Amino acid sequence: MIKNYFKLGLRNLAKNRLSSSINILGLALAVGCCLVVFEYFDWAMHMDNFHHKVNNLFVVERVSQKDGNDQLWGNSPSPMGSMLMSDFPQIKNTTRVNYTGVIIKQGDDVFRENVTFVDDSFYKMFDFPVKWGNQEHFTDPDGIVLTAYLSDKLFGKENPVGKNVSIRFNNNGKEIVSNFTVKGVFEKEPVESSWHFTALIPSGKMASLGMDKPGDWSQSADITFIEADNAAALLPAINQSKKYVQLYNAANLNDKIAGFHFQPLSTMNFHAWKVNNQRFNQTNIAGYIMLLVIAIATLLLVYFNYMNIAIASASARLKEIGVRKVMGSSRKQIIFQFIFENIILCTIGVMIGLFLAKFIFIPWFSQIANVDFSNSMFTNFRTWLALVALIIVSALSGAAYPSFYISAFKPVNIIKGNSKMGSNNRFRKSLLGFQFFLTFLAISSSIAFIQETKQIKTKSWGYDPADNVVVSLDKSANFDAFKNELKSSNIVKSVTGSVQSLGNYTKQLVIKTDGKEQTVQSISALPGFATQMGINITKGRDLNPQFETDQTDAVLVNQAFLKQMHWTTGIGKNIEFENHLYQVVGEVNDFHFQNFQALVEPMVMLGCKPADVNSVYVKTSSGLFSNAHLDVEKIWKKVNPNLPYEYYYQDTVFDQYFNGFSQVSQVMGAASLIMIVISISGI
Repeated sequence: MIKNYFKLGLRNLAKNRLSSSINILGLALAVGCCLVVFEYFDWAMHMDNFHHKVNNLFVVERVSQKDGNDQLWGNSPSPMGSMLMSDFPQIKNTTRVNYTGVIIKQGDDVFRENVTFVDDSFYKMFDFPVKWGNQEHFTDPDGIVLTAYLSDKLFGKENPVGKNVSIRFNNNGKEIVSNFTVKGVFEKEPVESSWHFTALIPSGKMASLGMDKPGDWSQSADITFIEADNAAALLPAINQSKKYVQLYNAANLNDKIAGFHFQPLSTMNFHAWKVNNQRFNQTNIAGYIMLLVIAIATLLLVYFNYMNIAIASASARLKEIGVRKVMGSSRKQIIFQFIFENIILCTIGVMIGLFLAKFIFIPWFSQIANVDFSNSMFTNFRTWLALVALIIVSALSGAAYPSFYISAFKPVNIIKGNSKMGSNNRFRKSLLGFQFFLTFLAISSSIAFIQETKQIKTKSWGYDPADNVVVSLDKSANFDAFKNELKSSNIVKSVTGSVQSLGNYTKQLVIKTDGKEQTVQSISALPGFATQMGINITKGRDLNPQFETDQTDAVLVNQAFLKQMHWTTGIGKNIEFENHLYQVVGEVNDFHFQNFQALVEPMVMLGCKPADVNSVYVKTSSGLFSNAHLDVEKIWKKVNPNLPYEYYYQDTVFDQYFNGFSQVSQVMGAASLIMIVISISGI
């Protein structure tokens, strides 16, 4: 019986080539879209699962309050992990993770990289796959463990275990050179990892380098992980204890917190976007919802198109159904025949969709999302379960209504011609209307996102970022020497510098004004910084390099600051920070020092000394084919031949934010195009 159904199904598909091809094409496109979303969700939902203890690992976060709202911070007090382990036997292990920028010299090559200090228990908690080396030696005091990325960069494809690496650290302006022996190399970083590093060094080395102060609650770890068996009972008990909050607040008078939060590592990637100063992959949940809506809408469109075509072409099969009923076929057999035909069609469509996803859609989406999650697609059993589910759901969705509807006709009415199907079918008209509604909605949303992206890119920054080459300045480099050489160049108009790079990060301060504490953001920069960057001085003056006290005792404030203070003007007023008084000498317009998604917060701009500068801003002459960074690089190498040159253009500082909108626009545009193709093919 099944064999006959199979033969008859293939015969009918071949007979109705046009409708079958349209259905297969539409289903393949929809399945391809759904598989992209499924693989992306599967990758996100199983993040860090290659660690066998992932369900017992938690990240410690600080909770502060601002304007009655909780704010989460990813860095935590350095001594907290070891104290928690002492106070709570349920905590099996804990490790601190600290990142620091270094310069690595290998032969004649010099690289600027980030290395990571970790406690010895790190290797008991995590299961990053090892390529070379014995893990028992990874905790040796002068050992270093490289990632495959850094190993290839320093040593090529050869096994570097046992070789030496010279690393230059900078501790509060003091340069320290230390040699390390490579103890191991990790395999290529798993794409499922939610956090990253390039090299691991035992935390014990921090003390010998003078970078660690054991027991100091004012010192932070970039990440603190804890391993706990019974987290449900343990974590609330820790939060109920005020001991840790009191220790932290006593050591951080200008950065007090309300408590601590313990986030499971298994869900960190869905949570990270809420956290300030964190080191994990982050994707806003709205992005996942958008992709899910697109996948469901595309699949619904295909199913409606499928049923519409089936109903429209069913009249050609009425006589066949009538004859079969006269010959004794039951309604159940006819329904099963329709469903079986659709299973064949859907299987073909789903398999084509699988290959479209693997070789076209996912590679395209991976470029947009900057992550390749397709390597395990064919070996992932969840992918095959999803495909089977899609075949069953698609077959039932496409065949259910036509098969039940047509099989209910009486043979006499069919033969007499009283049973007809076609354009007067209201259900079919409803399906067609809904198809066009979904397509119109997709097109409208796509146009809206594209227009919004264009508008965001044309928004005023509040300053002029153009033609500013920003160079990262190592503490061992001499700012004044670099500046003097730059000024001798014909392409350089002016040079300034800052401690915090504009647009990348700021420093949060708790200041006192009129006897009240206020939380504001700050940037420390050389006098003249605002003028070079085109930040408009609305009242008063810019910090002036001719006034030496402007480096230490004067500040600029923005309009958001004045609004928070309820001041009509701030000129001449004092701001107190860490028992030091600063006088407001100028007011500036609100400018975007964060991305455009955030409202401009109250900001103070402090002066700094040349020795404090971390970022150098080189204002250059504009030109259509200008490669100003190459000219700046020549000067850098002349002044600092043994230091790596790192730069970016200031007008690219928000590219990641803009790219987020561009990514959404591209996804929406592609979804709209697919929906249009499906809708038109159905007509």
